Amino acid sequence: MSHIMSKKPSAMQWWLLVLVLMLTGGVLVCGAALWQSRSKDQAQQTQQELELSAQRRREGWIELEQQWYAPRNDISTVLLVGVDEMGPLEDSGSYNNNSQADFLLLAVLDHRDKTVTALHLNRDSMTQIPVLGVTGQPAGTITGQLALAHTYGSGLDDSFRNTVKAVSTLLGGITIHNYIGMSMGAVPLINDLLGGVTLTVLDDFSHLDAEMVQGAQCTLTGEQALSYLRIRKGLEDSSNVRRMQRQQQYIQALFEQLHRQSVQSLPSLEQLGALSGYLMTDFQLSELQQLSRQQKEPYRFLGVQQIAGEAKQGEEYMEFYPDAQALQRQVLNLFYEKQ
Repeated sequence: MSHIMSKKPSAMQWWLLVLVLMLTGGVLVCGAALWQSRSKDQAQQTQQELELSAQRRREGWIELEQQWYAPRNDISTVLLVGVDEMGPLEDSGSYNNNSQADFLLLAVLDHRDKTVTALHLNRDSMTQIPVLGVTGQPAGTITGQLALAHTYGSGLDDSFRNTVKAVSTLLGGITIHNYIGMSMGAVPLINDLLGGVTLTVLDDFSHLDAEMVQGAQCTLTGEQALSYLRIRKGLEDSSNVRRMQRQQQYIQALFEQLHRQSVQSLPSLEQLGALSGYLMTDFQLSELQQLSRQQKEPYRFLGVQQIAGEAKQGEEYMEFYPDAQALQRQVLNLFYEKQ
């Protein structure tokens, strides 16, 4: 055995050994080259994905659970803001005012499906609010109740625009195309112009009006409607959440009533003129005309949504904290589409 192991390799064995080494080396070299090529391809693919991701984010896309959502460009959004004042809207002559946004409703008009969805916002929602300085210019943000956004500004256009920014921030930066602002003093006028709104009274208002007993069906007059939508004190449930339920019920009944009415029964321009001092909007005439053209047929009203969350007693006032995950899903469903 030792004799066999001591034998010198023959020429054929040397050549076989050289061939094996050459083949092995070739495989290693090819493998290294292939690995470098694949690594380069993977790096390029990763870079392209990063660039695409960055571009999508710049365009307002959102990624959630490895799924991309793009902002919809076939919807219009209108924020309705009701200010807690009874008289006409007035200029405070300053960079702030004493009014708050008591009622906030975002209408989402889907021009593809011909529908309208209303998102009712809790006035106590805690969010980032833009602050205006003494010159009326932006001066940072504070965390506070959404209703306080209106207090920054003169109480007119600048205050409503500040509220629009706060609502946009609360909803993740969505675009709000227009606003319609009004003092709550407009509610009785609008209600009566439409001939009253019929509903089943949810809470007992009999201490204010004998007709407004809980469970009774009532066609609300102007002052009754104002009490129903605004008052909290003296009721068994005086929370803003309960008041929001009444407001949502009223809006639902109002839309259903408008859907049933003929064009001829709607208020005339002269009648609407009585509201001029109570209303303000950033709509341009051309925008209203375009919106009118888009709605050649009545849009279906899909109802009123609200944001899930928890109401807590703060140091002084109630504070509402939205459920972040539920809100993100709601925003994606209303304002984005899956890609």
